[in-house]
Amino acid sequence: MGLNPFKESNLSDLQADIIDFLHRHFDAKQKKLQFWWDDFQKKGRERITIMFIPHSEKKIINFHVTKFSIFFILIALVLSLSITSIAIVRHTSTVKEVSKLKMYKSNSRIQIQKYREEINRLYDVFQKFKPEITYLYSLTPENNVDALWAKGGNPQSAPAAELDDPNSPPVEILNTEEIERELKTSKEVLKKIKAFLETRKKILSNTPSSWPVEGYIISRFGMRSSPLNFRNEFHAGIDIAAFPGAEIRATAPGKINEVRWDPVLGLTVSINHKYGFMTQYSHCQRVTVEVGDKVSKGEIIGYVGKTGKSSRHQCFYQVKIGTEFVDPVPYLNRISQ
Repeated sequence: MGLNPFKESNLSDLQADIIDFLHRHFDAKQKKLQFWWDDFQKKGRERITIMFIPHSEKKIINFHVTKFSIFFILIALVLSLSITSIAIVRHTSTVKEVSKLKMYKSNSRIQIQKYREEINRLYDVFQKFKPEITYLYSLTPENNVDALWAKGGNPQSAPAAELDDPNSPPVEILNTEEIERELKTSKEVLKKIKAFLETRKKILSNTPSSWPVEGYIISRFGMRSSPLNFRNEFHAGIDIAAFPGAEIRATAPGKINEVRWDPVLGLTVSINHKYGFMTQYSHCQRVTVEVGDKVSKGEIIGYVGKTGKSSRHQCFYQVKIGTEFVDPVPYLNRISQ
């Protein structure tokens, strides 16, 4: 008949069997452990005699020690040697680190001295650069040159007592602070100069500033003796001699204002430009543009001829500002170059 674990009697028997098994098993283990420990203590208490026998007839020295004592002495020696070795290694590494730090300190001093020299050199270079910025700034409209560097100041010109004060910052720091302030000022100045130059560039790009034809001047602007009747007359432009049929080009972008035939000037083209400029090209053999056409700088507008009252192939070139003719020579390649 099988064992029913749910019956109280059978459960008690099972518990008794388990407890008996555990007692028998651990009792055997405990006895073995107790036997080993007694044997260990017995051997450890055994005495060993250590004798020191001198070569002379002196008394022999005896030491009686247990194995436990020798064991503990050996452990103490091993621990002492280990701790000493670790301390020596750490001391050696510490000495090396200290040597490195001393070397780094020496190198740092050299680097700091170099930095100081570079800062002072940069300060001197910037002081030489300031007049150039000041000059460029003076060319801009509505400038205030006197107040440009008002927030600056030369720290090297400070009183000697102030520089000798141990609480005052080094000259290099003062130089660095001044360079920082003046660089900010220079940035604002350069912005104004850039805007000024961009405006001027726009004006120059629309100003007559090139030769209308390849050749050479045979008659200049101003009073002269007329080649037709040898009387004094005012010559309101310049005559540029060129090969027959040479290209005539616009000296600035603009709009064709007039293409006409003149009994004296022959076939003539006039161009209106920005900012009140007007240019006129006379004695043309033929033209390639019409009234109202927009032309760019350097665009061909006609060809050299000797129409009108002209004794040779030439281009009569005129520059007009507002209502007055001006000498074209200052505008020939001066601005473009």
